[in-house]
Amino acid sequence: MTASMPKPIARQTALVAACALGWLVFLACVSGPGPKEIKDAEIQYDLGVTDLREGKLKEALASLLESARLNPESATTQFALGSVYYLIGDFEKSIARYQKALELKPDYHEARANLGRVYISQQRYREAVPLLEKALEYVFLPERYLAESNLGWAKFQLGEQEEGLRLVRDAIAKNEKYCVGYEYLGLMHQARKDYAQAVAELSNFVKYCPQAMQGYLELGRAQLMHGDDQAGCRSLDTCWRRHRMTAIGQECERLYQMSCVEVPTSPQSAPKKPTG
Repeated sequence: MTASMPKPIARQTALVAACALGWLVFLACVSGPGPKEIKDAEIQYDLGVTDLREGKLKEALASLLESARLNPESATTQFALGSVYYLIGDFEKSIARYQKALELKPDYHEARANLGRVYISQQRYREAVPLLEKALEYVFLPERYLAESNLGWAKFQLGEQEEGLRLVRDAIAKNEKYCVGYEYLGLMHQARKDYAQAVAELSNFVKYCPQAMQGYLELGRAQLMHGDDQAGCRSLDTCWRRHRMTAIGQECERLYQMSCVEVPTSPQSAPKKPTG
């Protein structure tokens, strides 16, 4: 007769087998954060979100990373980290965090929509489209006009121009002050060489987002293409004077010097300045 296995060893062996096979989830085969870690993670999350809303990206990142360390199973923390990394321009880390949020919470529609936006920033339009379409299936998606306009932009880039225009117009109909929607429309019409409409849309972009650096650059370029040199030079002049220390400001200055300054033919020749 075979001797029976000592009970403690038998119980331990059974538990290991259960964990290996994914049985008995209630046994917590993989230890998670305790109540104290979860509470501390929530505090760090709140600090990070507050800093994020105030534009303190470095501080927000530090707090949210600590929150994720304390509770790596929080989908909302992973989502917030994805947003911070996107804002600081680290798209690969942003993608990884949004993907982690979706892994933890497959119906996280906001994470799916934001992930699509990051792909658009990388011109990965074919990857963005299904994510945005899936996100928009959720009728209660917050600020769905954002996902709608991003989907329109991606589809336009993939050759579905009329559908792209329709989606962006629908997004603006939901929020008439959504300046990025006007930017999309302006660039779409510019690509179609409809410069008059491009100027109209980009004028709204500048109207609703006067602090957006690229607004005057894009408007000035469209105005020059439309043949309105005076207005185009005025927009470019505004751009580079306000933002001369930025890459966009320097591009405005370059275009201004190229398009709005007369080539000297004599020592008395002077730059052509915009009026008004």
